[in-house]
Amino acid sequence: MGVISYHKRGKVRKTLGLKGGFVLWWRYKVEVVGGTFASGKVFVNEQLMPSKGKFIEIKVFPKKRPKLMTRVLIPLNYETEVLFRPLNHFDKAPGSVVKGEIVSKFDNGQIRVLKKLHRNAEVEKYRVTAFGGNFDKGRFYIDPDFLNIENHTASLVVQSLRNYAVADTFNVKMDYKHAYRLNFSGTGGFFGFSGSNGISGSTGCRGGDGQPGQNGGPGGDAPDVGVWIDLYFDSLLNCNLLYVFAENLFTGKESRYLVNPAGGSFYISSVGGNGGNGGDGGFGGNGGKGYDGRIWYEQKVIEKVVKKPRTRRVEKKITKKVVDAEGKEKEVVETVWEEETYYVDVIEREVISIKHQEPGERGGDGGNGGNGGFAGQGGNGGNIFLYFTEDSRIHENIFTARTTGGTGGLNGNGGSGGSGGPGGDGEPNGPSGYNGSSGYAPMGWAPDGWDGEVFRGTTDEFYIIQPQEEPTAEKNALPDINSY
Repeated sequence: MGVISYHKRGKVRKTLGLKGGFVLWWRYKVEVVGGTFASGKVFVNEQLMPSKGKFIEIKVFPKKRPKLMTRVLIPLNYETEVLFRPLNHFDKAPGSVVKGEIVSKFDNGQIRVLKKLHRNAEVEKYRVTAFGGNFDKGRFYIDPDFLNIENHTASLVVQSLRNYAVADTFNVKMDYKHAYRLNFSGTGGFFGFSGSNGISGSTGCRGGDGQPGQNGGPGGDAPDVGVWIDLYFDSLLNCNLLYVFAENLFTGKESRYLVNPAGGSFYISSVGGNGGNGGDGGFGGNGGKGYDGRIWYEQKVIEKVVKKPRTRRVEKKITKKVVDAEGKEKEVVETVWEEETYYVDVIEREVISIKHQEPGERGGDGGNGGNGGFAGQGGNGGNIFLYFTEDSRIHENIFTARTTGGTGGLNGNGGSGGSGGPGGDGEPNGPSGYNGSSGYAPMGWAPDGWDGEVFRGTTDEFYIIQPQEEPTAEKNALPDINSY
């Protein structure tokens, strides 16, 4: 919303948000009955739903001139039509998923399309009720069990919470033209744990051996499965349908399906579980470094000649000029004594230590690697028994059965042997230890499980249709029903 104010000399000013507006909202006081106001927007209280026939009241006035207050009553809009519209192709069969959008038309002529229903908050303005399925995260999930779908029709009712009188019913009438898949399998064998690695040897010691890998577990056998097929004429759909009853002969769990032979198909499998892989052997620990050779010192006396300083007095004659009594200069010779330094060779004895080291010892051998674990064998495929009534045998070709054994697991790898430790320091250094041997590695894969067998036979009629009640007026009273 915005405010337009008229001033002297023909000046017109507008609040921010309107075209050409620059006046800030803090200049105005806004009061809303039935909602709140913030930053130029009015937020309607959701408790006013359903909104048909209701208003909100807005009072606006300049803070400095409250006598200029303007009061506005705004009628709330509401839906006059609503429609759930599918967006994806889907089979008209149990277990299908319908992704859609909600299209609404309001009393002011505006049309709103709500997409991405799983994360659109506007969906909360509608009550969505599913029959023969459930509505979750914006998708209509048709119930996988046809027994929960009344009169072969799954429905989704979308009702406006703004106007309870407006609703749409999206109907999906089953035709059962679907590629059904019923899969059974044995449990997979557990994978063997790898063996732990050997610890490195301490000084001069051998490395620890790696532990063997654990054997993989065998795959579980798939269950035997019984499937009974009967043909009947469905009066509601006005066509022939195949009633399929399947039972897990190991657990007794039952499943039921309706298949339209004119476009539908049925695939059933019972596959053995895959064998678990064998664990790898642990690595051998490295050998420890060899002990260093023993160190000892030899004491030895040696003689050596060194020059040492000496001093002595020596006589020297020097000539110098002097003046006699007559004042004449003459040369005289004088004798003087001086100390002189000279060097002589002296023999000295010294005690020295000579370092010796014994040879280093051999390094520790590396530990052996652990053996690889054996893989588990694949589980056997289950037997499949298909029984057709006399009139359903003409549609035997739409039923495909597969029973295979599980794949055997992969044998584990042997662990690598540890490296030999380096030799100890010495004169000479010690030799390195020997490397450990790698663990045994079974080659290849464990054997696959055995395939099961598929048996086909006949059975008596077993699906008897009970008379159905006519739909009540209450059930047919849903408004705006659209079949898909």
